[in-house]
Amino acid sequence: MRGKLGSSFGGSWFDAQSGRLVVGVTSEASAAQVTELGATPKVVARSYAALESIATELDTLAGRAPEKAGTRTAAGKPQAAVQGLAGWHIDPTTNSVVVSVGRDRLSRRAQENLTRYGDAVRTEYLPAAPTTTADYMDGGDQINGGSCSAGFNLRNPTTGKGYLLTAGHCVSLNQTVTGQGGSAFGKVVSRWFLTYDDALVEATNPGYWIQGPWVDTNPSNGGFINITGYTDAPVGTYVCKSGVKTKMTCGNITGKDETVTFDGVNTVYGLTRRSACVEKGDSGGANYAPGAPNRAEGVTSGAVLYGTGLRCGSAIGQPTISWHFPIADSIAYYSVAYGANLW
Repeated sequence: MRGKLGSSFGGSWFDAQSGRLVVGVTSEASAAQVTELGATPKVVARSYAALESIATELDTLAGRAPEKAGTRTAAGKPQAAVQGLAGWHIDPTTNSVVVSVGRDRLSRRAQENLTRYGDAVRTEYLPAAPTTTADYMDGGDQINGGSCSAGFNLRNPTTGKGYLLTAGHCVSLNQTVTGQGGSAFGKVVSRWFLTYDDALVEATNPGYWIQGPWVDTNPSNGGFINITGYTDAPVGTYVCKSGVKTKMTCGNITGKDETVTFDGVNTVYGLTRRSACVEKGDSGGANYAPGAPNRAEGVTSGAVLYGTGLRCGSAIGQPTISWHFPIADSIAYYSVAYGANLW
């Protein structure tokens, strides 16, 4: 759709109620073209490129450097114009850039900067600050004693070497990662956090661990599904996640390519927001889009947490907000650097 519509493209999202793709356009002529192509059109005020320009400006102020395909560059120091912001992403359903901030935490400099974008930017007040979700937990498919969850098994089809993908904030470079029962799985050969949030663990104990295209459906008492390939699905898509703390939970994608500042200081770019329940210990766990076949989506990065005993905010009627780092970005990097792809 984007290729066909060019500068008139205003974003797209999946409408679960109708089961159709909705495409934003900036002209009636393009709306007719969308209908001809088999989707549902919606005329919007701004092009997606215009919204991307705003998001890119905010990313640049946050220290993000330009990068080439297959490469990564660590972010620099954020400027005052974005300090105090919890994150931002493009919301195609409202044709705006959504900026997240904790209540009463928007600095004057940041407010002045956002004002110049007018109604193209919408402010969202979070009930709590985003935080990464690594911590101790109660068993299941765990790594490092239960502080985090395993993501996806990867392998180099040429050499046969196995790998594990998990969240970058869960591990350190050259660390030996253990699996369930405390047995060594392998060594962290690549780790990215901040800027990105993923890590690659090389399997060095293949005689003990058997790898395959599997995700546990309940990481406490067994059951699994097969994963075939990956997607980078649009807003509105139903996704599920498996983690050692909250087990299997599901929700809908509510934001794409979001910049999030965890714990007030750790900024990660390109995250996918969804409404699946996540708590401490779930970090690094596998996220997938269920279907025939099931497709990998990414590894859990963090969430808005509401305090001890308040499972994902449901106890106080608050929204469930969590994020994963897209596997599409991970594969784009690790397939080049290590020949690692999904099983």
